[in-house]
Amino acid sequence: MKTTMMMFGAIALTLAGTGCATKKYVTQSLQPVESRVTAIEGKDTDQDKTLASQGKEIEDISTDLSRSKERLSADISAADSKATQAGQAAQQAGTRADAAQQSANGASTLAQQGIDRENRLEKTVDGMNKYKMSKSVTVLFPVNEWKLNDDAKAQLDEIANATNGQERFVIEVQGFTDKTGTPTINERLSQERAESAARYLVNEHMIPVRSINTLGSGYAMPVADDKTRDGRKQNRRVEIRVFVPEVSSVEQVTAQNN
Repeated sequence: MKTTMMMFGAIALTLAGTGCATKKYVTQSLQPVESRVTAIEGKDTDQDKTLASQGKEIEDISTDLSRSKERLSADISAADSKATQAGQAAQQAGTRADAAQQSANGASTLAQQGIDRENRLEKTVDGMNKYKMSKSVTVLFPVNEWKLNDDAKAQLDEIANATNGQERFVIEVQGFTDKTGTPTINERLSQERAESAARYLVNEHMIPVRSINTLGSGYAMPVADDKTRDGRKQNRRVEIRVFVPEVSSVEQVTAQNN
């Protein structure tokens, strides 16, 4: 715009300086220039309007971009906050899950320990109800005799010593005879021999009566040929056996298992 005005001014000054041009000539000469200047000024005005409109649009776009940026920043901040909260919640959930797993493992361990103790106790009870023979002796008797001699008493002393330190035990005393005599006499004689041995254990060694079982079997289960003198001597006997539990006590088994 400024350039156009300067051109118009320069032309006017030139014409005025000549002094020879007429007013009409000047007017005719300036008319095309004015038209071009007017056209140029119109174009400049349109361009200014266009530029102003575009500037407004750019400003509006810039404003929208700023607002969008602010909203995006806010959304990102909110998303970060939610993500942080979710991470913390996940970590807490993981901690609770670990604690629950530890509790479950502890409960499982305690349950297994309880099962193991129950199994050990069951084995202990079974062992206490099962007996094994720990000592046995055989006492011989003369014909028709049931009294104990010194050798018989010495053997019974060994039986009594075998019960020392035993909380539970059973003593079996079983009497026998040779084939001489009637079955009735032999059964009574074998019973008297068994009772003689049991009486000695109770009276001399304080063995509880409840721990002794006696039986007279007469001429049963001979261990030798009864047709010979030595065979009949071996058959006139009392067999004494000591039985103790396979497991002596619950405390002993518990101590061993621990």
